[in-house]
Amino acid sequence: MSKVLTKYYCQKCKRELEPDQKICPHCGSNHRMIKVNIEEKIVIRETIKGRQKRKGFKKFLREWIQGWFPSKDKKRYPEGVEKVRIIDRENPDRENSYQEQIKDIKTGKIIRNVKEPLRHHRH
Repeated sequence: MSKVLTKYYCQKCKRELEPDQKICPHCGSNHRMIKVNIEEKIVIRETIKGRQKRKGFKKFLREWIQGWFPSKDKKRYPEGVEKVRIIDRENPDRENSYQEQIKDIKTGKIIRNVKEPLRHHRH
């Protein structure tokens, strides 16, 4: 993200001027200095994804993802979301599970929290 900040100063008395002021109201000079400050913000975010496969089966045994993701709702969550998802098919006698928690990156507020049997989950 880039941020540009422009300020105007009188070259004679060094006082700050409004952008539309051509003559300094303090000393009467018509010489202006323009200072432009450009800031660049670099954000590093991590995401981890993994799958544990089973020999002889098409579907994976476990899948997990964790980390930063862009939000589908850019207006409400422009910074993105933190997502943790675990899909577990480890024990066929037990109910396989789907767990997902999504948080707003900026506030840490939980947006979605799901824990259910995998057979009830709809994508």
